Amino acid sequence: MIYNRRYYYLVAGFTDLVFDSGRGYPGLIEFREELKNNLHPSDYHLVSLLFLPYDNDNLIAFLEKRADRWNPLGNYTMSDFEEEQKTMQSAFMKGGVIPGYMTTLMAQSAGEEQSVDRVATWKTLTEGYLDLTLGSGSRFLNKWICFDRDLRNILAFLNARELNLNAARYITGNDKFAQDLISIFNSGKDFVIPQDPEYASAIFRIATDSRFLEKERKLDLERWNFIDSSTVFEYFTIDQILGYLIRYSIVLRWQKLEPETGKMMLQKLIDQMEVHAVSARYK
Repeated sequence: MIYNRRYYYLVAGFTDLVFDSGRGYPGLIEFREELKNNLHPSDYHLVSLLFLPYDNDNLIAFLEKRADRWNPLGNYTMSDFEEEQKTMQSAFMKGGVIPGYMTTLMAQSAGEEQSVDRVATWKTLTEGYLDLTLGSGSRFLNKWICFDRDLRNILAFLNARELNLNAARYITGNDKFAQDLISIFNSGKDFVIPQDPEYASAIFRIATDSRFLEKERKLDLERWNFIDSSTVFEYFTIDQILGYLIRYSIVLRWQKLEPETGKMMLQKLIDQMEVHAVSARYK
């Protein structure tokens, strides 16, 4: 059950966020620690859900034995994953600390000698994260997760068309919009942008911009505006704090981005997608 607690002093102390102000803000780890020290445990649990994508990436790094790719923004440590692995190998299995969808994937991967299929593993983890978060009971999180999932699925759809990949491998979820995108992709024809959800057409327009950094900026502005409209009547509640946390992460992201960084990000994306395309031909 989500209680409508009010955090007057905490929210009143938040710094006003400006999308691309260029000013310095404390890092995300520091800000998360502040939230942990000031929120009720059940409300902080909702905060921790927003960091699960980092844990998903860390679990892939763990399975690939790539400690160099470890992201400290995750909720769980390398030791947590190691302990879970030992627990699964024990005759006296007990509940672990990590979410069930991660445990299930670890169990399925146990004993496999072939290299990790990063796309399939990423999709399994992402869908586990979506299911868990959509069941959190938070009104705002439900709206946000659906919006962000749809936005990312549009990008996956367009990238798959551009690079001649199988869109079904990259589109996550089993909702109607995801299924519509896969059907449109499989038709192989010029397509009409779905009218539902209502924000789809705007995201499609932005996502076809060939200027990579400008496209990223506009997509983050769409995220920003969606959060603003979804929390407009939230005052000092956990939903307002969750929205602020996401916008905070957007601000930090743009502090690091410069035109040269944008070119590097684009090349990295193209390289990754081309590797997936080559590997897919041999499956």
